[in-house]
Amino acid sequence: MLFINLRARVTMQYVSQVADAIMFHVNSMAPHYHTVFSFLTDNQRCLLRAIASMGIVKQPQGVEFIRNYNLPSSSSIKSALEVLVEKELVYQTLEGYIVYDRFFSIWLKRL
Repeated sequence: MLFINLRARVTMQYVSQVADAIMFHVNSMAPHYHTVFSFLTDNQRCLLRAIASMGIVKQPQGVEFIRNYNLPSSSSIKSALEVLVEKELVYQTLEGYIVYDRFFSIWLKRL
């Protein structure tokens, strides 16, 4: 189990251990993530990957975002976003939309 001693300095070895632990978790969850991803429509998958890639998206229906990620029409994005929010795969913060499960977001970036 990893923990932080607030009095200790953060070393590169510690950072490496944390990164390894994160990737271990992502890899162990990969079958679950793959199953969840496989049940989504193409539009939902594309949007979810685009949000993961950006980290946070203020205007998922914006022309620039749609163009940059080669997404379908704004109305299709709206429908896909509603489903992703309903399924709790995407969450709306004050700053914009994020992939709710941060480990899932890492997995999506690796696709």
